[in-house]
Amino acid sequence: MKLNTVDVVERHNRPGPMKKVLLRCDFISNGAYTDPFDISSVSLFRKAQNVSPSTVLDTSTELITDSASSSVKWRWVEEAGGYIDPDTYTDADAPYIIKFSTGRYGVVLDGVNRLTTATLDRLGNTIYNSASGAGHYIDVWTVKMTEDSEYRVFINPVELFSDSFLTVTQPVTLRAKNKLQPNQVRLGEVVDLKVTTDITVTNRDIDQTIKNLFSQSVVDSPSFRIVKHNEDSNLPARVEVSGYAETAPLIRTTSDNTMILNFNTSSLTASPGIEGLGTGTGTYSVEAKYTILNETRVSPMMYFTVR
Repeated sequence: MKLNTVDVVERHNRPGPMKKVLLRCDFISNGAYTDPFDISSVSLFRKAQNVSPSTVLDTSTELITDSASSSVKWRWVEEAGGYIDPDTYTDADAPYIIKFSTGRYGVVLDGVNRLTTATLDRLGNTIYNSASGAGHYIDVWTVKMTEDSEYRVFINPVELFSDSFLTVTQPVTLRAKNKLQPNQVRLGEVVDLKVTTDITVTNRDIDQTIKNLFSQSVVDSPSFRIVKHNEDSNLPARVEVSGYAETAPLIRTTSDNTMILNFNTSSLTASPGIEGLGTGTGTYSVEAKYTILNETRVSPMMYFTVR
């Protein structure tokens, strides 16, 4: 996916050590995405060096100890002006925390610019990104959930893969099949439109271990086109609700090549926001556009109904 114009790889998409890796962390309270009062920092450690929380956290405060700061591989903090907007993200923002929307945050592990981008550890020492090798890491988020609460930590796993590179001796031929979920929504709902992608390597003599890699993290640069299909003869037969360029920055991709767009159907009632739309209810279609290897694929129209 892209942050503004910067290509990044999600943590679940088999990132390599030299990639720019997006580490998301979403905060949910009582079933709703919720902003914490403050995110103090995000710290990256080698998992092999920290097999238990006691190697990182103070047993009394349950926060990162000063001694653990010496093994920090990278640290992100809040930029002086606040959290970074993903729509304006640049490589210079690598040391800072990004806010995508309410309760949804992330940081970028910048493996490319590790020698030029620096941040500070807890003791105020300058550190550079030293998460250069493949292996297992943990990102530790130090967060104050409410104004009256104490700081606490949330620990997530991330793995950098050395086998993200592979070689083949013939062109790889792929077959992709897409499916949309859900097929019916109610007007006013905010739903995740999910397009699953089943990818099959059709070469018979490519090793199965290589074929298995294509079941994960192959979809790149996803975008959706959402169109309403009007039956009223007084309205245009097709009206575009959202185009590829508009949705591209908003789509998330899972490790199994599922593309997800959060879609607010309330926008379909914001007349005259979308010319020729008519009523918000009716039949809509989604076309998913994405790349796999050197191919740009566009799915068939996949229909859903707004009631």
